[in-house]
Amino acid sequence: MFAILAEDRSDAEVLRILVRRIVGRDDLKVHKMGFGGCGELRRKAASHIQNFSRQGASRFIICHDSDGKDPEAVRKDVRDAIGRKIDLKRFRHAIVVPVQELEAWIIADEAAIAAVIPSLDIKPVSQPETIMSPKEWLTKQSRAGKSKSKPLYLYATHNAKVAPHLDVAKVQAKCPSFRLLVEFVQKAMKAG
Repeated sequence: MFAILAEDRSDAEVLRILVRRIVGRDDLKVHKMGFGGCGELRRKAASHIQNFSRQGASRFIICHDSDGKDPEAVRKDVRDAIGRKIDLKRFRHAIVVPVQELEAWIIADEAAIAAVIPSLDIKPVSQPETIMSPKEWLTKQSRAGKSKSKPLYLYATHNAKVAPHLDVAKVQAKCPSFRLLVEFVQKAMKAG
């Protein structure tokens, strides 16, 4: 069983959907916890890992956006913060760090966005992880061209609606940070 710990509820739900898609089982039991930002994730993740472990989780995905920082440095900081409270080596885990923000993965598949919001025309982006602040970029794109004061795309609402439509292979090809998630889930499932 998997457990997901992410910066917010929206990211946690997207990851739960993606793990199920990668495994190919919509009924897969996946615990999740979305925190109130990266600071809370770092402070409280250890206790949630222990709680989820007691509930039967054996594979843990910790997701923290890089927000423009070096993903390896972010991964190390997260590991160190959690490692001050528990021995992470005791738990099968992956610290997944989307380059910039998780929304880069959403931007990778414009057809998935169009499946949820047909009136939103996003042009294909070959390297979505190079977009600074993908969340803001996506919001701005959803306002463009039609003099809208309100964006068509609201990440907290739409990310989880788009996730079931994402082409996993396409996102993996465009977003190297996504590959770690796919590889971890596939390897964990083979290990049993």
